[in-house]
Amino acid sequence: MSHRFALVIVVLLVAVALAPAEPGAASTKAVPPDKAVLDRLNLKTEWTQFIPVAGNRDTITQVQTLDDQIFVQTRTGTFVALDAATGKVQWMARLGNGSYGNSYPCTANAQFVFVAHVTKLYAFYRYTGATEFVAELGTPPTVGLTCDTSAVYCVLGMRPGTAGAHRVAVYNLPNAIVINDPIKGPIDKLAQGAKDTASSPVDDLLKRYNPGAINPTPPPPMEASPRPRVLETPVGGMTGSRTPSLYALPSVVPPYNLEHRAPSPSLGTLPSFVAPYRLYSDAGKYVQQTPSLGVIPPSVAASLLLSDLRPKSIEPPLRWEYGLTTSVLYQPNLTPTRVWTVLEGGTALALTKVGDVGKVTTEVTERLTSAISARPSQAGTMQYFPLGNGTVLAVDAASGNLAGGLSVKWRADTGGINNHSPFVTKGFVYSSGDDSGVACVNRDTGAVVWRSDKSADTVIGANEEFVYVRDRQGRFLVFDAKRATDPARKKSAPLGSANLSEFAINVVNTANDRVYLAADNGLIVCVRDAAPKYARPVRVWPAPDVNPPKKAGIELQPGKDGMDPKKDPDPKKEPDKKP
Repeated sequence: MSHRFALVIVVLLVAVALAPAEPGAASTKAVPPDKAVLDRLNLKTEWTQFIPVAGNRDTITQVQTLDDQIFVQTRTGTFVALDAATGKVQWMARLGNGSYGNSYPCTANAQFVFVAHVTKLYAFYRYTGATEFVAELGTPPTVGLTCDTSAVYCVLGMRPGTAGAHRVAVYNLPNAIVINDPIKGPIDKLAQGAKDTASSPVDDLLKRYNPGAINPTPPPPMEASPRPRVLETPVGGMTGSRTPSLYALPSVVPPYNLEHRAPSPSLGTLPSFVAPYRLYSDAGKYVQQTPSLGVIPPSVAASLLLSDLRPKSIEPPLRWEYGLTTSVLYQPNLTPTRVWTVLEGGTALALTKVGDVGKVTTEVTERLTSAISARPSQAGTMQYFPLGNGTVLAVDAASGNLAGGLSVKWRADTGGINNHSPFVTKGFVYSSGDDSGVACVNRDTGAVVWRSDKSADTVIGANEEFVYVRDRQGRFLVFDAKRATDPARKKSAPLGSANLSEFAINVVNTANDRVYLAADNGLIVCVRDAAPKYARPVRVWPAPDVNPPKKAGIELQPGKDGMDPKKDPDPKKEPDKKP
């Protein structure tokens, strides 16, 4: 018996040792790569940082490089901002209550960084971490966020009780606080000027969230309309739940009752939205008696918000939302005037940025011959669409219309399934996909310069001379960025390789030439080319053009005589006499 018991114990220990790790658990003990390994690749370590993860069930889920900062998200909602040059932690925030949740890519402009967690939209100041606002989205996001200087663009699920798949919601950003300059001068003028220009801090704060400054157009008057069908697809902002209709009882003398019969509260629920709001039959008055605020399904959430007397924080106003009958697959892209989304089924859709609730214009829509297999990449106003049939399209996102569809500049046959977003540099576009290899394409002509073997399938960084690639086994590969090692066949082999499989989180750096290695235990390592010219970061990916142009006022030009037209001429000076 003792031998059998010992055999059972041994079998259990072996089974536990060979059992696969739980998905999402931190199963590796990654350490920074050795200097000898990096020397063979002509690389050097810039900095090393550990991100705190909450136990074995927590791990890094998102690592994004946005200009001079790196933003890291963990599964438990930890949001960390790092200095991209030194790796130092600038600030850290907790999203939600520390529970597990899906994480989606964040977005940032020059002042704020926006991130979503469950159904909340968080806005932080980029370099201090101070919270600007926390807004309730109603439903969770389905893809990452996008923003410009005036708004943040979200793709959300549909509200309960409404039909459709997804909705695009745009929230205006708060106005900047204008601080009055102190008045300088004599004391009597200071006192007089203080009366004219003084304002309280509350007034300055209200200027940021003044609805009239954001949308000066008054809303249209309410008109009676039949109750919409529940399964009707909402379009252009008609995606929200409706609140109940309230009416006053005939008696205001307590006890509040209906014709002195059964007592009821002071506010009741009407059975119909159709004006005039009334009870259609005498018998209907007494069928149902409800609390002071009743609901008409599916308005349960809306009624709870109406009855919530707790103080509410100031939230960004909704500019518009647009309901869709098909799902949005990837994070939207922006141009100065358009919002580009990719819909299920290979459809590219462009909506106008400038709009109002219920008044959103569709500018471009086209269904392509093959599915769009990854999020299109953008440089300037050019977007690069990877298709599942092995084709990459270069599209001018600022052009195109409903009649002609997309404005395609060139098509490149790269092969493979192209399920990774193309990596864009100043002169080349690198397309890749699982077990498809990497293809280098000229940005100007669309000609394929070289292809790699199918094992190399993920581009994570580049500089002016080299491209850094990961394969399915986790090996780190270095390729020549501009030319093939076998020009006759347009094939390229790696110039060097190293086994860095413990860094299983691929970080694609679209900001500069640095390469970031991330492991699920919270370790992040920054490496770069050892050449002295890369001592400072070099921008490789051309910045996308997303902000609308500033509207400059008409400035008067100097006159032919050189005088400033904004100044009155000296009346004492006689005009020049013509010869």
